[in-house]
Amino acid sequence: MVNQLYTWLLVSAASTVTTLHKLYLYIFQSNHDSNINNITLTDRFISMFPYGLPFFEGLQNFAPQILPDYPFGMMNIYKKTFMPIVIFYMSNPSIAFGTFFLLYYFFVRSHSPIPHRAFISFNALQSILLFLIHSLLGAIFRAFPIEFRTSIYGLTLCNTLLWFVIFTTIYSIIYSIAGKYSHIPIVSQAAKIHIDTD
Repeated sequence: MVNQLYTWLLVSAASTVTTLHKLYLYIFQSNHDSNINNITLTDRFISMFPYGLPFFEGLQNFAPQILPDYPFGMMNIYKKTFMPIVIFYMSNPSIAFGTFFLLYYFFVRSHSPIPHRAFISFNALQSILLFLIHSLLGAIFRAFPIEFRTSIYGLTLCNTLLWFVIFTTIYSIIYSIAGKYSHIPIVSQAAKIHIDTD
């Protein structure tokens, strides 16, 4: 049993180090590519933050139903890290509303008071679109009868939607850090069309 634990820890540590190294190389290589497109480090840093809006909206809608069934104490990790922020987010719905309009006013609108940066505008608009999609999916899921939501099919759907929220957010943040435009079908295309026409 102890040998299996050490083996598991060794494999986990090796895979984590390998993943971090590949991420570092990816970002370092993309730094050279993004200098050609005139995407600064400040643009990358600012474009990460709007993705908190769809992330916390998705966690609010799907995490409480599905995380208690996860192994390895995932609910305890969630309670210690994200749950206080999600509770604050849920108890103050005006924060999401205000953040939505501030992002649109300052970063997406063509006549915004901040100088127009296409990379930041793209990521802000994409985060707004993801927020709307996550809100719509959460409202549709809550509209189902309680019998369906607590059945194996409802929990499977909830699990799928939770992973959709997590992966779209992490994918977009990684691409923002790398200084590249992410490619989420339909969402990225809509954001790109809006940014290109302004």
